[in-house]
Amino acid sequence: WTNSINQANKMALLAWTKETGIDLVQINGQRKYGGPPPGWEGDPPPSGTEVFIGKLPQDLYENVLIPLFQRVGRLYEFRLMLTFSGLNRGFAYARY
Repeated sequence: WTNSINQANKMALLAWTKETGIDLVQINGQRKYGGPPPGWEGDPPPSGTEVFIGKLPQDLYENVLIPLFQRVGRLYEFRLMLTFSGLNRGFAYARY
C-alpha cells in the first residue's frame, strides 16, 4: 500500500481483519474474501449468483463493504478490485 491511501481507513481495515480473523488474499489486482468463507457448508453457489457493484468510493474497503453486503445474504465470496498500488478501483463483485 502506498502513502496515498487514507491511513485511518487502512488502519481500520487492518484492525478489522485482526478482530474478525478474516483472511484477505490479494492476487492479480484484486483482494478476495471467501470462496468459501469460514464456516461455509455445502456446495458453492451456482453460476449467476455474482453481483457487480460499481461506483464505490475509493476510500472504502472490506471492513465496511463485507458487513454491508452480508446484510443482504450470506456471502460466499467478495472480490474488491484494486490498482497495483493498492487503491480501490471503485468496483467489486459479491457472490451469494
